[in-house]
Amino acid sequence: MSSVSYIDTTLRDLATYPWGSEISADDLATAAGALSRVGAAALEAVDPRMARASMELRTESPWDRLRAVVRHAGSTPVGVVVHGRMLWTDHPVAQDVILRFAQAVAECGARRLRLLDPLNSADGLRGPAEAASQHGLAVIPSIVAGPAPDSGDARWREEAAALGALPGATAICVSDGGGHLSPTHLGEFVQMVREASGLPVEVLIQAPGGLAPSLSKAGVEAGATAVYAAAGPVAMTSARPSAETVRAALVGSGNELSVDRANLYDAARIIAPMLASDRVTQAAAAVYGPVVPLPPDLEAGIISKLGRLGMSRKLLEVADEARAIAAEVGAATLAYPLGDAIVAQAAQHVIDETRYQDLETDLAHLVAGRFGALRGPVDPVVTAAAAKADVDDAPAEVTLASLQPDGGASEEDLVLMAQFPEDAERLMARRRSLRTERDEEGAPAISRVMLAELVQAVEASTESEISVEVSGARVTVRRAAPAVTGTGDVADGGGAGADDGLHRVNSPMVGTFYRAPSPEADPFVKEGQRVEAGQVLCLIEAMKLFNEITSDVAGVVRAINIENGTGVEFGEALFLIETA
Repeated sequence: MSSVSYIDTTLRDLATYPWGSEISADDLATAAGALSRVGAAALEAVDPRMARASMELRTESPWDRLRAVVRHAGSTPVGVVVHGRMLWTDHPVAQDVILRFAQAVAECGARRLRLLDPLNSADGLRGPAEAASQHGLAVIPSIVAGPAPDSGDARWREEAAALGALPGATAICVSDGGGHLSPTHLGEFVQMVREASGLPVEVLIQAPGGLAPSLSKAGVEAGATAVYAAAGPVAMTSARPSAETVRAALVGSGNELSVDRANLYDAARIIAPMLASDRVTQAAAAVYGPVVPLPPDLEAGIISKLGRLGMSRKLLEVADEARAIAAEVGAATLAYPLGDAIVAQAAQHVIDETRYQDLETDLAHLVAGRFGALRGPVDPVVTAAAAKADVDDAPAEVTLASLQPDGGASEEDLVLMAQFPEDAERLMARRRSLRTERDEEGAPAISRVMLAELVQAVEASTESEISVEVSGARVTVRRAAPAVTGTGDVADGGGAGADDGLHRVNSPMVGTFYRAPSPEADPFVKEGQRVEAGQVLCLIEAMKLFNEITSDVAGVVRAINIENGTGVEFGEALFLIETA
């Protein structure tokens, strides 16, 4: 009986964008403690989507989250995922930032760094691989499958060989994030990657319609030594195989997943209540739709958009169009951020019933070479559309020397500033607000640790403020913005006074505000209109996903505070509703 390792993705799937707004560092620590006993070979803790959720939606450092996981993971190695030279963001950074990033990962206690590039470029991963190797981290390059070129194309073998030769590479991960390969083709692909790279192969699958366990089994039977999986309820919401379904799928195959079943069940019971009910509902609804080769996190947004336009049956057309576009823009994969742009472009083609009238900005950047060398030729129609696109000049790579932080910024802060400049400034401002000084010598002071605990207590509760008094010193921590429920009462000093008795609907995320389902459609609501609880008020677009914002009260819309098509911040008031 051959033993197959299990690499757990629960933590990063649990706190991914935008759902991570509801997951605290304490939640992750609790989950990591439970997962430390399931026998996983590693816990992947932070990836770009999770880091973005932490910074944008919670103003919380991903480094603090990583440390919380490491502290509770026991002897289980903890891993981090980056997108090549973009690390956790959507623009490349200089090598000095990458070196400092790898140092921070190692100092937090993580032991693995998995790398992926949307063009499977070894050159794009070389800098992070060298930095990780220099700081003693295991390097796992990923080869992202599909949708172009065909799985039998010789370019895949060349890419696998180049990725396997990266500095410090200890294994190579075959990543199929949209179910592009059938079980037969995946098995052949795994064999090819193993032969070309000379490294052990790990298999990471996200696939619709319950295909993930069978695809994982096919990978193991072809020689993969490790499978990525999640705890049961999180696996369902992220379209991954659960560790239990992989274990069951391997029964009788001569292979056995290395997992402690009893502790796995306990972990699933602990983690399940952390999932947002809306996320579970969304995942359950997807089961009734067609099986399409799209990344599940992108598919959900497209389903919602097509449904609002009465075009739900067009999902298969969008998937086919996405495959065609991927080939036409130089054989790109659907890995972030190109996948978001390709699927959005495909949806627009199907909705408009015409092609390439406009081109997504990231695709114009791709054609211009900003993401690195293309894997194939670009269709002339795409080239012409890119030439017409209004694209800014390529920004200079961010270096540590180019940053100008306020005093007190740590090296970890600098790395975050290079990736999330505005969010990092807000994070550091929040920290500064926690610093207290003694008004006079000998006066009692409340420690920073206590203040941080108070902030976490407010964020984790429904209370608007908490006050404590220690030795005569009193401090009050108030919620800066309403909780991430999308609604709340008007706060003192808000757009309308508290005496007006208006109910405030707030933005649960950073994004772009849209009053209507399409430019030609009527707005969802107008001022003076009566709305019912559960009625859609607007859309907020975030990372190419259109999120419906609904009212949790019945009443009359008295104010719409945001202009159509403009950006909104987390917690910003969108609507004021009179409930009387």
